[in-house]
Amino acid sequence: MAVYRPTYRDATTGERKQSDTWWYDFNYVGRRIRESAKTTRKTIAVEAEKKRRRELERAYAGIPSEKPEERIRTISELLASYRKGYAVNHRDKAALRVKSGSAHVDRILGALLLPDLTQERIIGYMADRQTEGASNRTINIELGVLSRAIGLPWRALWPKVRKLEENSDVGRALEPEEERLLLEAAAGNKRSPLIYPFLVTLAWTGMRSDEARLLQWLQVDFEAGEVRVGKSKTEAGAKRVIPMSSVLRAALEHHAGWYAGKLGLIRPEHYVFPFMDRTRPVDAKRPVTSLKKAWHSARTAAGVDCRLHDLRHSFCTKLGEAGVPERTMLDIMGHVSAAMLKRYSHIRAKARREAIEAVESRQFSIGVPKVSPKVGDSAADLTDTKLLN
Repeated sequence: MAVYRPTYRDATTGERKQSDTWWYDFNYVGRRIRESAKTTRKTIAVEAEKKRRRELERAYAGIPSEKPEERIRTISELLASYRKGYAVNHRDKAALRVKSGSAHVDRILGALLLPDLTQERIIGYMADRQTEGASNRTINIELGVLSRAIGLPWRALWPKVRKLEENSDVGRALEPEEERLLLEAAAGNKRSPLIYPFLVTLAWTGMRSDEARLLQWLQVDFEAGEVRVGKSKTEAGAKRVIPMSSVLRAALEHHAGWYAGKLGLIRPEHYVFPFMDRTRPVDAKRPVTSLKKAWHSARTAAGVDCRLHDLRHSFCTKLGEAGVPERTMLDIMGHVSAAMLKRYSHIRAKARREAIEAVESRQFSIGVPKVSPKVGDSAADLTDTKLLN
């Protein structure tokens, strides 16, 4: 046992003085633990040290690790180890999401030892991130990364801390008029010759923006009338084949003509949306890095408030409203579950209205009267037949 009162130099007089507060100092599985006991009484400081040792011993016994000396680690060390291992057998984009999801956890909680990660600390983290403007979904994702790094589920680590309620309205399908205005604005955009064919590709394939951005000409088969997806966010999404609509074919054929005029012979390995220098394509072997400015410009000109990803929602909704079977929709969209498909497929106002009109028409055709009895008539009948008796 080692409890002591540290000395310090008085900033005013320069004299050495002894603190009134007791500290404890000991080594445990290769780590030095030196902390304040937060008391001016030695007996309580001794008990505080014993309690601290017991906490570390419980953590030592409960956390699996190949090397005992690595069992008592800071959150920062734990996250670093998890990120390194995760990157070995996951896609680069998935590893990047883990890195991004752990950054704020590392910043706020990184200095803590694992036994100090109490439920109160987790609640405090949630409050801190909300103050910083993070969404509930983002906070849940960040703490999910932390729980996986520890190796235990959320409910086992923090049973009294509920996940934050997330916004279930994650996107919308554009109305046909909104989509028309958006594509017209993109076609007239002077900043980027790529934005129109790019948006048509999204609107008529349901591809994710990165799937389209990384599209190569070898994946565009004009003869077969198909577009083949390359790398995807999910295994189900990779290498899926999407038939070309006449709108998409016309847009890509026109784009190919412009492309050849600017960059020369089109090779299969060239990117459909090449690297740009402002408004000029400069390297067909590299994909465009971003179309955010052109997208914002087109959206503003069209007067449509939406996200780029909403074009994927819109395409899925088109399939649903056209009566495409669910299995076919799953194949085209690259989803792995019907639940995810439901999240993307919306029912637009026009479709809802047509559904009610269809039901109404059927009811009238089987003999339901078009003019309903009035309430006043019923009341009069009731008065005549019952109240006067």
